Amino acid sequence: MTYDVALSGDSLLNRRISVIDEPDFRSIIELFQNADIGYTHLETSIYDYDDDEMFPVAEAGGTWQRAPPFVAEELKWAGFDIVSHASNHALDGAYGGLYSTWEALDEIGIPYAGTGMDLGEARAPAYLDTEVGRVGLVSMATSFQRWARAGEARSDFRGRPGVNPLRYNYEVGPEELEEVKKLGEKMGWWITNLENSWLLHPPGLHNTLFEFIERDEPGMEMVPNEDDREGNLRSIRDASRQSDLAMAHLHIHEWKPEEDPSVSPDWVPEFARDSVDAGADIVIVQGSHAPFRGIEAYDDSIIFYDLGDFFLMSNTVEKLPADYYTRWRRGLEVHRKDATPSEGYDARPESWGVVHPPGGYRSHSPVLGNIVPVCEMSDDGDVLRVELHPALMGEKALEGPVKTAGLPMRATGQKAQKIVEHIDALSQPYDTEVTHEDGVGVITFE
Repeated sequence: MTYDVALSGDSLLNRRISVIDEPDFRSIIELFQNADIGYTHLETSIYDYDDDEMFPVAEAGGTWQRAPPFVAEELKWAGFDIVSHASNHALDGAYGGLYSTWEALDEIGIPYAGTGMDLGEARAPAYLDTEVGRVGLVSMATSFQRWARAGEARSDFRGRPGVNPLRYNYEVGPEELEEVKKLGEKMGWWITNLENSWLLHPPGLHNTLFEFIERDEPGMEMVPNEDDREGNLRSIRDASRQSDLAMAHLHIHEWKPEEDPSVSPDWVPEFARDSVDAGADIVIVQGSHAPFRGIEAYDDSIIFYDLGDFFLMSNTVEKLPADYYTRWRRGLEVHRKDATPSEGYDARPESWGVVHPPGGYRSHSPVLGNIVPVCEMSDDGDVLRVELHPALMGEKALEGPVKTAGLPMRATGQKAQKIVEHIDALSQPYDTEVTHEDGVGVITFE
């Protein structure tokens, strides 16, 4: 017996989509509706603006994302059976927004992974029981506000609600370490030595720690936090033992500093392969907005280093807090206290001012879109074949029909071929070939 799993990148969703009858949109959604299992990453919080416990947090992941409660129904209609939730937007509405998200997903019957009442709950797999087998999902994030990290419970002290973290530190050579310490001194930061590592933090914020680990080799590179790494691999092993299909998700905005956002930091492919070795059949890494990264076929499993933005409705959030307008004030033609959301959205390009990465997330990419993989799986969890369905992204609500802004639309002809060829080029460093067949990309396993 074989079965199909349809996957998407991140869903920033805040409008009804079941009313859209555009054929190019419906043909993409039908991939999930017709699959045995449908997955997406929910990169928002579901709440009403007047909820008692909802407050806009002081720092969000760009736009303060918010989805109305009906979005849970829309996810179900679209064919999404299970979602990951660990990201930099999971707590944009504070704890009240987080609780409301859980309630909405529970009511509609969509399991979610990656956030919880404490670290143990946030790190635990979510399970979905289906006709074709049981699915286990672990979700984690490197990109999140520091206070949003779920806290570990003790026997004598409760934990903290939040996101399942996969933090990272920096290994630095002797010269680089001296540069870091000198910069810290000039900024008036605290600098503390702990055996072979150095902790830097602003004065008074004694738990806001930036850790730099000494090494003999010159240079600087990111390395995963060992406690988080092992803790998440342990959860993946648990999901593999307790399910027929184990999936691992990582939300990450970071890139390889000497490259561009389409290239993952060196430690990410290593961790993704470790996840497969721990039992993951499918690994989904996303969040780069590059718009995509490459794909790796590894040991009868598949690793997607980024599928691209699936629903991208950042420009139709109905209300935004004062902090949003402060961030983009350079491009505002009115005082930030008087600006409307539309004026705030229009101000972003003027205010962006990106120096690194040059031009921002997508400036280097020849295409703007996403891909929807449909994985044909064997009954023992091996990947047999992957079809990659290319889609275009109508991103800006104020250019063209608002009703289709931020929706994936099936790409055809030369546009589809261009997306497939770009994915193939990004996958070559992983020794994975993507062939173009009748408007879709194909990866086959021997």
